[in-house]
Amino acid sequence: MRLRQYLICAAAFAGLSLAGCSGTNLVPNTGPGSSEGKGGQPGPSFTQFTDIPMPSNSSLDMDRSIIFGASDAWHGRLVLNAGGSQAQMYDFYEREMPNFGWSKVTVVRADISVLVYDRENRVATIKLTGGSFSGSVVDITVSPKG
Repeated sequence: MRLRQYLICAAAFAGLSLAGCSGTNLVPNTGPGSSEGKGGQPGPSFTQFTDIPMPSNSSLDMDRSIIFGASDAWHGRLVLNAGGSQAQMYDFYEREMPNFGWSKVTVVRADISVLVYDRENRVATIKLTGGSFSGSVVDITVSPKG
């Protein structure tokens, strides 16, 4: 089992390395569809993920994320370390997901909150937990519907 996990991680790392060679970056931008940040200015989002809102005070946890595909057809798992509290991230995603074309399926607001959305032929599950020191962890899983 450990070998399988290692091989999956190695494949993901190789894929992300190749994505870097193709000009795809995981850097913040302020393009259309970005959420508002401080002072009414657009907040950053990760350019590779144009169909999911990204909080401006977040960073991608590369060790826990694995992505297949690109643009609006990707699937996999994104793990973000967000500077906002779990409650702030819940409010952010509940407000912003419809702006990106996602429809709410169900939500549970608790110590570990879960929001489920669908869009066309995909489903997004967002799990929110408190961070170890401050902020929160946002775990987004996107998969094909069905």
